[in-house]
Amino acid sequence: MKQQNDMANIQTPGLNPFLPFDLYIPDGEPKLFGDRVYLYGSLDQARGDYCSREYHVVSAPLNDLTDWTDHGVSFSSDLVPWSNAALYAPDVLFYGGRYYLFFCMADGSEGVAQSDVPQGPFVQPRRITLDGEPIRGIDPSVLEDDGHIYYTWGQFSLHMGELADDLCSLKPETVQSDVLSNADGREGFHEGSSLRKIGKWYCMVYASEYAAAFPNHGARPTKLDYAISASPFGPYARRGTVIDNAGCDPATWNNHGSILKIGSDWYAFYHASSANSVFLRRARAEKLQVDETNGVIVQAKPTTNGFVPILLPEMITSPLHACRFFGGAYTEKLADGTFAALLPNTVAGFAFSPIRFERGNYSLTVYYRANKDVRLRVLPGTNAAKECLLPATDAAGSVSVHFTAAAGEWPLSLEITDGKADAGCAIERLRIRANR
Repeated sequence: MKQQNDMANIQTPGLNPFLPFDLYIPDGEPKLFGDRVYLYGSLDQARGDYCSREYHVVSAPLNDLTDWTDHGVSFSSDLVPWSNAALYAPDVLFYGGRYYLFFCMADGSEGVAQSDVPQGPFVQPRRITLDGEPIRGIDPSVLEDDGHIYYTWGQFSLHMGELADDLCSLKPETVQSDVLSNADGREGFHEGSSLRKIGKWYCMVYASEYAAAFPNHGARPTKLDYAISASPFGPYARRGTVIDNAGCDPATWNNHGSILKIGSDWYAFYHASSANSVFLRRARAEKLQVDETNGVIVQAKPTTNGFVPILLPEMITSPLHACRFFGGAYTEKLADGTFAALLPNTVAGFAFSPIRFERGNYSLTVYYRANKDVRLRVLPGTNAAKECLLPATDAAGSVSVHFTAAAGEWPLSLEITDGKADAGCAIERLRIRANR
């Protein structure tokens, strides 16, 4: 799935978003099976709809997290005998030599299917039940620990219980509600629970609407927060935020994901919406600082880097790799299939994580389309801003800006300083080269 930097294919492997631009896998639950990392999530396919009736599984080898493989359709609503609704966020458990896919649907039903391999296909779906009756809710999470299989689910109120050995029935005496909640003074639980272990601690990662001021809820659920407990059923204490995707898109609404230790490094997996919408959500990843002894996660910021530790100038190939969009800017798939950043008005722009420059002169070439003339400001780190004219063009055009960089790591941002609302400015591709 690696992509090369040429005119037709400008995505840099490993940078955020780390999957192909046209593969939208939100709600990601990362799991380590054998020598590969697997990501299980929903699948956005259309503007205007959350999720779809299919799941895809993607994976990467432990020794190269920039090389992701799409294994195709792993499960479909067509296999579910009780519903044909869209498939919402899943999770997967390896147990007794098989892989079990725990899924939920837009109608509130939940089930489990099985496979002999981690990428599926998953078959033989069964409903999750409590006292013989199907449960209802969304966003299941499952964790096996010390001989127990813990199952969480729910929106606004988090439910939790132990699964029996059949993996489809909950033990009634173990089921609890309001493990986390969005009630006044509580943890701001919105949805998307993911139960993990950090050292000796049970860690509940969740989509959060927590607000600092009482009643401590009502914020947009763009954050992944986490709560810690010494016991699987709690009580849980909210410790803080893992990652916040605010700034990924003007219309961003939710977040969902989890954490995973890969080798000696911890990562957060999450998603970000696109197309000036709450839909078409792409998978992203950030390296984390985690204190396993005390159960503390240092909040990460969205970056361009993803799985690439050092960002070099030649890696900046597409505006979709930006870590922040502002002033109304957003990413979009154009009618001809090209992906671009749309800058609809003055002050609209985007920014990348710090890039490691050597001391010297550089040229930044901007490939764009515009119905009317616009002026673009390029701010390369602490250096003086450069401005250039992007003349109106009927076809794709390009303009180069020259700047000098000191040795070090510097952010890069581009923004419109003078443009009309109907200028139709779309930046499709970027190229930075050192002037030798």
